[in-house]
Amino acid sequence: MPDLQEWSPVPVPRTLVVLLALALLPLSASAAAGLDRPSWTVGDSWTYATNTTLTPGLNLTGTVTSAVQSRLPLNVGGVAVSAYEVVLSGSGTAAGTVATSAGNVTVQGTWILTGEERFDPVDYQPLYNLLDLSVNGTYQTFAPFSIRVQNTTTLRLLADGWQYPLVPGMTGSVTAAYNFTQDLYGPSSMEVHAAGTGNWTFGFSMEDSPPVATPAGTFEAYRISETWPDGSTEVSFPSPQVGNDVRTESYGPGGNLTSVTTLTSYRYQALEAPAFLGLTALQWAVVVPIVAAGAVALVWFQRMRRKKRRRASGAAAPPDLTSDLRGP
Repeated sequence: MPDLQEWSPVPVPRTLVVLLALALLPLSASAAAGLDRPSWTVGDSWTYATNTTLTPGLNLTGTVTSAVQSRLPLNVGGVAVSAYEVVLSGSGTAAGTVATSAGNVTVQGTWILTGEERFDPVDYQPLYNLLDLSVNGTYQTFAPFSIRVQNTTTLRLLADGWQYPLVPGMTGSVTAAYNFTQDLYGPSSMEVHAAGTGNWTFGFSMEDSPPVATPAGTFEAYRISETWPDGSTEVSFPSPQVGNDVRTESYGPGGNLTSVTTLTSYRYQALEAPAFLGLTALQWAVVVPIVAAGAVALVWFQRMRRKKRRRASGAAAPPDLTSDLRGP
């Protein structure tokens, strides 16, 4: 058996003990009832599968990603705020049958979306939108066509009656002064320009929702209905686990469904496990015991080698302190 005089416990470095203790702490606390404001960080992103009706009979399917790009200074009603800048990007296919003066024609092609949104840092109300949508393809399988829509809208909050924390049963409204421009470029060099200013009032209500299943997982969420001045409605399902919506549904003024988006992947750093030296607490819980065991084995091996070298050189071996334990 090993010489007890040559063996002594190897102290595990204090840093490893601290890391192991941290690794055993709960990774998250239970969410309180209701919906508090999210905690966006530069680098957060959400990707959605989308199915949208651009015009009756023409559907756009594909994916859209929203990514928090930066915090930008923005003047809102004479007050400087540090707005969240969110960059939009998306692409997919366009297909359907569209009614024209010459009859129904089949349409197929692709679409690309780019854009930017800015949100106030307190209640995440939209302050600025820039959208650029291009659709290119053919109709009747051979004739090329191209459609492009560009929209820029700025909003200045006049009254904000929809503020965090949000709880089921809550209702409210937001009034904003808007300024928008929109350009439509269509087939045969068609161009339509529109612009306008005025005030919009949006109505909100919130209620509980059963868990929402998406390709990214199943999430606890709430159901928020937002009514627009033209009578259209957007139903969103925000989840505290994601920091954003996991599903949205848009309905026209007549109640017809015009768009559905569903979460396919995301990164929300506020709920990511904290990292130290590139590893999460759970990873450190695995690494620390392995490192400690390796350190013990290495020191024991080195001491055994030193003992063998002394015996090989003729040095007297230390007394065996275990002889009394073995008996006669």
